[in-house]
Amino acid sequence: MMKKFTLAAVLLSMSLFASAQSKSVTISSINGTNVEQYNGQVAEVKMNRYMFTGWNTVSFPFDLSADKVNEFFGNDCRLEALTGISGDENAMKLYFEDVKSEGIKANTPYILYFTGEPQDVRITSESTIQAGESKVTFSANGYTVSLNGSDKIINANNIYGIFAVDNAESKFVKIDGTTGCYATRCYITVDGDKDVNFIPVHNEKSTTAISNVSANDKDNDKVYDINGVQKKSVSKGINIVNGKKIAVK
Repeated sequence: MMKKFTLAAVLLSMSLFASAQSKSVTISSINGTNVEQYNGQVAEVKMNRYMFTGWNTVSFPFDLSADKVNEFFGNDCRLEALTGISGDENAMKLYFEDVKSEGIKANTPYILYFTGEPQDVRITSESTIQAGESKVTFSANGYTVSLNGSDKIINANNIYGIFAVDNAESKFVKIDGTTGCYATRCYITVDGDKDVNFIPVHNEKSTTAISNVSANDKDNDKVYDINGVQKKSVSKGINIVNGKKIAVK
C-alpha cells in the first residue's frame, strides 16, 4: 500500500512539474515584460507584435526557428543582423547580413523586412524564455556604435531608431525622448555628441580569405564573431575585425 501511495505521489509531482514547465507567458511588445521571473523556463509564449510594411526592428527574449519566422512574418520576409560598421559621422555605414536560415536567437537585435500589410502579428511558440542584454557593438574611427534591443519603453535623447512606416531603406534616424522606442524593438546608440548619418548596406561581399594571422593582428584589434560577441583572438571561421569580415581557413 505504501509503495502504491509513493508511486502516486511521484506521478503527481511529475505532473505538476510538467504543468509548471509548460505555462503560458504573454510578452508585451509595448511596455515590456519582466522576464527574469521566467528565466530558463519552457513556456507557451504569446505576443502580439505590430509590423509595418518595410523594415522593422526586432529583439525577443526567446528563440524562433527559421520555419517559425516564415510562418509568422511570411516566406518572403528578410531577417538581417548587424555585422560591422565603417566610416565616420558624415557617413557611417552599417553592414547587415542575411541570417534568416538561423532563425531568431533570444536577446539578439535584428532588422526584419515585412512585405505584408501593416498589422498585428500574433506570435505563439513553445520556447525557453531567456533574460539578458540584447546588444551588438562595433567601433570605427574612434566611434563606438551599438545596436540595442529594448526590453521596455526607452525614452531617451541621442538614440537612433527606424521610423518603420514605409521604410524601404532600413534608415536609422535620431529620435527624441518624446518619441521613444517600444519593447521588442531596437535602437542605436553612439559614443559622443555629434549627429551621425547612418547608411545601411545589405549583404555586401567584403570577406577576405587568409590562411594565418600574426600575433600583432590578434593583440591590437578587437575581434567579434558573426553575432557581435567579442572573442579573445581571431580563430577559424568568420571573424569581424575593425568592422570588416575576415574568413580564416
